[in-house]
Amino acid sequence: MVYVSIILLIIVTIIFGKIGVKLGFSEVVGQLLAGIVLGGSVFNIVQPTNLIHVISEIGILLLMLNSGMSSDIKEMKKYIKASVLIAVMGVLVPAIVFPIAFILLGYSIQVAIFSGVIFSATSISITLAVLAEQKKLATTMGAIILSAAVLDDIIALIAVILFSIFVGGGGLGINSLLPLVAFAIGILLRKVSFSQQLSSGFNMIGQWVFYPVFFGAIGLGLSVQNLNDKILPIIIFSVLAVITKFAGSFIGAKIAGLSQNIASAIGAGMISRGEMALVITQIGISSKIISEATSGEVIITVIISTIVAPILMKPLFSKV
Repeated sequence: MVYVSIILLIIVTIIFGKIGVKLGFSEVVGQLLAGIVLGGSVFNIVQPTNLIHVISEIGILLLMLNSGMSSDIKEMKKYIKASVLIAVMGVLVPAIVFPIAFILLGYSIQVAIFSGVIFSATSISITLAVLAEQKKLATTMGAIILSAAVLDDIIALIAVILFSIFVGGGGLGINSLLPLVAFAIGILLRKVSFSQQLSSGFNMIGQWVFYPVFFGAIGLGLSVQNLNDKILPIIIFSVLAVITKFAGSFIGAKIAGLSQNIASAIGAGMISRGEMALVITQIGISSKIISEATSGEVIITVIISTIVAPILMKPLFSKV
């Protein structure tokens, strides 16, 4: 019965992901919604199990491994000044604003600080998709956005580890460290001669098995009914998710001397939190930094930012 549930989860999640793309959203959004529909929030057909959890953890590692293998360090070095300024400002603004917002809304200091870490991340895959669609992947703007997004994620992952050591009770769980190790291994594997085939193989396994289970499992654990009293925080967090990332990245781009149009496009390109924010959220849950109950509004905010980002990206990218 457990295996039937996993197969059902994979099939429905993949279908929802494809529908999400057809509707102009990202695959991640569709996959998360599939988990919500199959879980206790709607039909209650599939329940979270230990095996689903294990497959999800492997999915996180594969995601990070592929992110590392997609990171062209040589290309990043060409635009290092602009990328660093954009990444640092894009991390700094949410890392300051989100903890303040969480504290004002009554959350604990630990959860508030960790929220800053979660919303410092950027989704590379969603930005990649829009850049490719508009044929701007090979442009200077595309290279800067991707470089800054990679640096963003590295900073966010390091912040998770530092948080675990200094704030999260001093207990650095293996779950906190492994994604960063996987990311680093991915960067190293990029240098081997057969890296392209390796990356394609990992990505295929991930896309057809592990990623759908990971994103679907997040939806399974989400109880929409329990979010009725959290509508106001979700609205506030969603607005801040868009404004903080856009403003921080825009400021960084302007300091780097980029034009208004390019700075605006880069700001929009950094908004989506997507898979990276979800990976960090799951690390936080596994490490007991945040609870399953608190993660609901965070996940919904991530979904909203992931839907809004491509809508803002397309017109701003077309101006460049």
